[in-house]
Amino acid sequence: MRSVVNMSLCLLLCLVTLTAQSQRRKTTRGKSKARTTKTAKVAAPSYTATQQLQMRKSFYLLYLLERSGPAHNVIVKDAVFNQIAKDRQARLTTAYSQCADAACIGKALEWTADEIQEVSDEFKKLAVSNPDVAEMVQRLKLVDRYPLYTQHADTTFIRLAWQDVAAGINHICQVYLQGIPPRYPRIDSISFRPSDPAFVKQVKTAVQQIMSVGTGNAFYRQPLLGSLEVLEINGRDEATRYEPLYKGQNAAAFAKSRRTNWNAYHFSTILVPGSGPGKAGQTMDSMGMFRCKLAAEQYRDNVAPFIIVSGGHVHPYKTPFCEAIEMKKYMVSKLGIPDSAVIIEPHARHTTTNIRNAVRLVYLFNMPASKPMLIVSDSFQSLAIEKMAPRFINEIGYLPYTGLERKAPTENIILPDLKAWQQDPEDPLDP
Repeated sequence: MRSVVNMSLCLLLCLVTLTAQSQRRKTTRGKSKARTTKTAKVAAPSYTATQQLQMRKSFYLLYLLERSGPAHNVIVKDAVFNQIAKDRQARLTTAYSQCADAACIGKALEWTADEIQEVSDEFKKLAVSNPDVAEMVQRLKLVDRYPLYTQHADTTFIRLAWQDVAAGINHICQVYLQGIPPRYPRIDSISFRPSDPAFVKQVKTAVQQIMSVGTGNAFYRQPLLGSLEVLEINGRDEATRYEPLYKGQNAAAFAKSRRTNWNAYHFSTILVPGSGPGKAGQTMDSMGMFRCKLAAEQYRDNVAPFIIVSGGHVHPYKTPFCEAIEMKKYMVSKLGIPDSAVIIEPHARHTTTNIRNAVRLVYLFNMPASKPMLIVSDSFQSLAIEKMAPRFINEIGYLPYTGLERKAPTENIILPDLKAWQQDPEDPLDP
């Protein structure tokens, strides 16, 4: 297993790379304006900061390709990929002129089964025959965004990572353009009727903007940009809010984690899963308060130096209130817990991702992964967590922890597992 230090360095490298790339893009644009005073060209849309963040969290393979110059150049020049891009351009052109609803456009934008297979085969070939692509695969393995696949051969690894990306883009097209219900439709579904004229107009405007991305760009750029635009049109930016999680409301806790004497505690952290009120205008319910009180008692007993409060903008549909933020307010202002001891995890939408995301924070904050985590909740949810392994496998495909133990009616103990970094292609709101 890679060390926590390596994980932190990898994350820092990604952030530095992103900043440097952004600066280079600004410089390049400035130089281009000085050279092209006579002939004006239609510029391909660039990624916004929000889109880059969503790409990093949902489609890390493409995020890295966009920043890996040599490998990116190989992809752009590849004949097989260019033919796929040409076929998609034709589909989108037809859809733009003929489609009367967003569902029709969604079908044109998503990847076909044949395309997914063709791309898989080509990536596998390049991973063996091209040193630049082979190097990119090694970088992908190092950053652990696809830890379930790391032990596979490079050809299998790149195929599986690509198939996750394609599934993620298709999921966005199917849910947020075609209106197909997601796993949890009451909180994650489309914001419009696919036939809503105003919605169709916005979607067609987005399609028109990405039409220029076909020739001379990577084969995946049109559907990638399209899916990112679709999330924005639907107002589904939950995954990109509050990032980076070591700043903002977590800045004091992040600084404290650097000087914590971990040997003084039995647990690295206490996790409190959120409980959405389910009523418009209500910030917290009694169950959420009860869970916070249980965690506060454990903190005062000095069992762990931190409390992670976990939950995003979940109930009711598109609520403006974030469970984690409201729980932190309650713990600090009402229960007297220090601000530097409460870490928000503001993205989780389900109990499974409460746990997965908290494990990710253990690694992000350089907490010792060999030290257990304590999960505190009401007895009903605590019992459900004890028996939740099949749901984890069914929904995210793995267990983000090892050695779960029911310690008491309101307490479970787990050990973190690096598999928690695996991206979920079927949850763009919290991948």
